[in-house]
Amino acid sequence: MRKVLCVILSVALIFTLFSCGRAKDGSPEAVGFRLLCEATLDFEFVGEFSEGHAPVYKDGKWGYIDKSGILAIPCLFDYAEPFRDGAAVISVAIDAEENGWTPFYGLIDTDGKPLALADYTFFGEFKDGLALVQKEGKFGYIGINGQEAVPCQYELADDFSEGLAAVSKDDKLGYIDKTGKTVIPFIYEYAYGFSEGLAVVAKNDKYGFIDAAGKVVIPLAYEYANSFSDGLAVAAKGEFPDINAGYIDKTGQAVIGFEYEAAFDFAYGIALVEKGNGVGYLYIRKTGEIIARHADYAPILGFSEGLAPVRKDGKWGFIDTNGELAIAYGYEGVSESGFSAGLAMVKKDNKWGFIGKDGRIIIPFEYEVLFEFCDGFAIAVKERKYGLIDRAGDVIAPFEYDFIGYIGDGMAFMKSGDKWGVLGLPRASN
Repeated sequence: MRKVLCVILSVALIFTLFSCGRAKDGSPEAVGFRLLCEATLDFEFVGEFSEGHAPVYKDGKWGYIDKSGILAIPCLFDYAEPFRDGAAVISVAIDAEENGWTPFYGLIDTDGKPLALADYTFFGEFKDGLALVQKEGKFGYIGINGQEAVPCQYELADDFSEGLAAVSKDDKLGYIDKTGKTVIPFIYEYAYGFSEGLAVVAKNDKYGFIDAAGKVVIPLAYEYANSFSDGLAVAAKGEFPDINAGYIDKTGQAVIGFEYEAAFDFAYGIALVEKGNGVGYLYIRKTGEIIARHADYAPILGFSEGLAPVRKDGKWGFIDTNGELAIAYGYEGVSESGFSAGLAMVKKDNKWGFIGKDGRIIIPFEYEVLFEFCDGFAIAVKERKYGLIDRAGDVIAPFEYDFIGYIGDGMAFMKSGDKWGVLGLPRASN
């Protein structure tokens, strides 16, 4: 459920800072932005631009501005999300004496006209073309056009995945298609979303897998199972408290033995597992071969683009998928996301910059605060002023703003003093 407004504002400000960022040289000749709107807008907060609109907050209500800063949709709502595919989720809070203020969610178009009335007490994200909604305690699904594709009639429901959704009736779970037709009967105690053509289901506390026709492909014989990822699924066998996890393939064959206290999904051919007897956490390949141990590198973050940040003796470096040190220890901090499009954000001498996968410095260590790239640009802070840079480290917007927020739709909002403005960004060269 979406948060109340005060929480939304706090989260929005934090997300803004960590959603995009980076910078280089503050010289005016490097600037490549267009000033779409001077810092004259009197709002308390401006959100992400999407489809030419950005949510704005003033005097306790949300509305939307266009890219020139004009208020296109009045501030009438108690909550407002960015537009996606011509529609945005909004909410209106209603004072119910017994429960206090309750948010009700609806859907509007880019003119502010209602596509779906604010009748829903829950409104999920659109996935697979439909969003999960709740009305009068029951769940159903709505399309981006605001029409209910499946009426609100289920006790519990999950998002659609691979064309089917797990839903509950009379305390049993089954699956429906996007028309609401029951495809797999309501016979399960647990049912997960489909992944790689199979879904985890459980009966009598035993887990197995079915296909999209409802056929049991892998028998319900496990104490636990997780969805398939990268061709393998975590499964567990044994009797409590001696339950151990391993990995099975889509035929149900155990390809990595049931010997771990905990096991996590494979991604890019690598998975994190935990082993007892003081061994601790390990990274393994699909063969079960160990490539790195937390005992050797404390801690290890996730792999991305074939490298993982590791720390030893207080300094960070990167290992490759063979567990070999690929980039030497020498950094005070790293971004948890690791490498993205060939760059990783790292900290040295108390300043942030970016390095390439060969360890070369791509963006110098010049910034007090630096954030991840978004749409080819990044937000950075230098001498307590905000600016924007591109992937080459060239300054796109000079370091003269008190704040720069969300990058999206070729725009970003900025703040000078207590007023907001809009920056137009050049086409990113990714």
